[in-house]
Amino acid sequence: MDKKVDWGWRVMARKATLPIMVLGIWWWLTNVRGFGGGILPTPHEFTAGLGRLITTGQLWRHISISLLRIGQGFGLAAGLAIPLGILVAAFPIFGQFVLPSLEFLRQIPPIAWIPVFILALGIGEATKLAVIVYAAFFPVFMNTILGVTQIDQHYWEVARLLQFSKQETLRELIVPGAMASLATGIRLGLSNSWRALVAAEMLAAVSGLGYMIMSARSLVRMDEVFIGILVIGLLGTAFDWGCRVLEQHFLYWQKPEEDI
Repeated sequence: MDKKVDWGWRVMARKATLPIMVLGIWWWLTNVRGFGGGILPTPHEFTAGLGRLITTGQLWRHISISLLRIGQGFGLAAGLAIPLGILVAAFPIFGQFVLPSLEFLRQIPPIAWIPVFILALGIGEATKLAVIVYAAFFPVFMNTILGVTQIDQHYWEVARLLQFSKQETLRELIVPGAMASLATGIRLGLSNSWRALVAAEMLAAVSGLGYMIMSARSLVRMDEVFIGILVIGLLGTAFDWGCRVLEQHFLYWQKPEEDI
């Protein structure tokens, strides 16, 4: 037990080494060397700006708006991608009709569609949701197909022998069998959609973290720019960590025996 605790502290110390070094270099460059030239804020300016944004409520307002958008958009993308992926994997002939076109669209980055979405949907919430859905759809869709097609043929034979209904096959075979690959798709899709949302907010929004960064840039408030960058990175890391926690919970059988 003591060895595990000791090892945990060592791992935490190793993970904290680089951030601490970066903070030290940042302080040295801005306070000792006077580096930055109005571009890189000092730690004091950064913390003062963070306190101001928190006190006025601006930071939470932009965060909550971005989180609401990502929740709605990613939920819609997953609701479309998972059933369609299962359908394509279960009926290869159907896949021959839709996969070539979807593969073509998959090569186009979401940001390239922003001008089209703005012209078609305006500068409102529909444009941001469209960007999120487009960015998240393909990782979830492709990994759903991969997960279903990789289910061992013996399991399909067992399902037929037990005379599973379509609902039982979906619940007892397809969903558990594809879960590992689907979890990877959800993790990738969420990461893609988060980055795409920030880009969309920079170009076509009047709120959200991306807009906050662009607004601060126009006012030459570089402390707020770096605050926005930091918050985006922290939230993205939190999303990825949450996905890994859920993956470990639902895919517990994939852990080594000594970890169970």
